[in-house]
Amino acid sequence: MKRMRILITAGGTREAIDPVRFLTNGSSGRMGVSLARVAQRMWHEVTLISAPTELKPSHGVKVIPVVSAAEMFEAVKKQYERCDCLIMAAAVSDYAPAKVSRTKLHKGDDELVIRCKPTVDILAWAGKHKEEQILVGFVLEDEDLRQRAEVKMAAKNLDMVIANTPEVIGQMRAEVHIKNGKRPWIRFESTKQLVASKIIRTVEQVAEMRELIGQTRG
Repeated sequence: MKRMRILITAGGTREAIDPVRFLTNGSSGRMGVSLARVAQRMWHEVTLISAPTELKPSHGVKVIPVVSAAEMFEAVKKQYERCDCLIMAAAVSDYAPAKVSRTKLHKGDDELVIRCKPTVDILAWAGKHKEEQILVGFVLEDEDLRQRAEVKMAAKNLDMVIANTPEVIGQMRAEVHIKNGKRPWIRFESTKQLVASKIIRTVEQVAEMRELIGQTRG
């Protein structure tokens, strides 16, 4: 297998409200870190763009720490052109406060209303700017899982999509549904480390098939 340059995102981004508070989600970063470990052990060159997480990747993985969705987007843009594959495993916040207070907000008797604005859709951006990269996205849905995942796969120009439900957030194990191009769905349930192995192996298969097609055309 040809050594690939694999770019992976991990963790849940944090969107600041004031200097001490932020909006986030329950992602532990385990899936993204597991993907980085597995890819590195398979001798690929791995860059991990990670939102805050207590987990540590394997030695040899280049780590780019970020906090917010905006910071993750900038990091992806800088690394995207030179990667062979982008795996967006991070739980990127869909919204961020429209205004961040410079000082701590103090408790009062009135309700606190926080106006939010949409964050940039990193995966959609990557799909629009894709050249030869293999683009892999994660989709989290609580109903119509495969149908919604296929819609997002087409809309965001993905080569592969991994669909799962909210129950996997922060857990050691995961049940995932993997769609590789036009091939049938595959359901896989195991530890996140073994799920990561399945995903990286599938990415390698996609890369090998592309190389064979290129050789045939050449």
